[in-house]
Amino acid sequence: MTRPGDAVSSATKYLLSDIAVFSRLILERPLRAYQLEPAHHILQSIVHGRGLEFAVVMARQAGKNELTAQLEAYLLNVYQRRGGQIVKASPTFKPQTINSMLRLEEHLNNRWNRYFWSRREGYIYQLGNARALFFSAEPTANVVGGTASLLLECDEAQDVSELKWGKDFEPMGASANVTTVFTGTTWTSQTFLAQTIAYLRQQEKRDSHRRVFTYDAQIIGCEISAYRKLVEQRVHKLGRNHPLIKT
Repeated sequence: MTRPGDAVSSATKYLLSDIAVFSRLILERPLRAYQLEPAHHILQSIVHGRGLEFAVVMARQAGKNELTAQLEAYLLNVYQRRGGQIVKASPTFKPQTINSMLRLEEHLNNRWNRYFWSRREGYIYQLGNARALFFSAEPTANVVGGTASLLLECDEAQDVSELKWGKDFEPMGASANVTTVFTGTTWTSQTFLAQTIAYLRQQEKRDSHRRVFTYDAQIIGCEISAYRKLVEQRVHKLGRNHPLIKT
């Protein structure tokens, strides 16, 4: 005979068994296939303590920020008993860091977590013993006290200074061999993100662990017909070689 406590435990294990399940049943905003692909690789690195670095590049408005927010919410749930910290850096505090915080807040206001998470000091989100800390990576930002043990994120990495990242953020994950994710849009080969991608491509050749995930408008359009139609209209209006189309 199954006891009520056993049934609850089994249900919790199932809901947290895969981010796809969590996304669909708890957040009720299912991630698409091109979002789940990098999510599973990132989570494998975290769970097995591999400390890999990843780059995720998507066409504009394809759901990159949705992916990272769901990853954050999922990790807070999985590690709420054991504990751990996520650190996320964005090029500016306003609006980018604020937008990231609001997006996570929106996802934590689900029917499962709504009354159990809290916000501290204005930039820390906590669920049980797990926390997510949000920082600005502006050159003049004073960044102190952050330690990343679960995940270290660099949002819109093409706009972040390599010097700022290396000095203030990269050391935050050193003691835990933390998994690191760089997201953004590639503008030129000189940006921090582009240089990071080039480095990760070399790493992929050495050990065959996939680290770079890129999804252009054609790939996105295969899953979202409205997106495909919009891109087609913009291409017709601006031309294939327009900078906004290329990104």
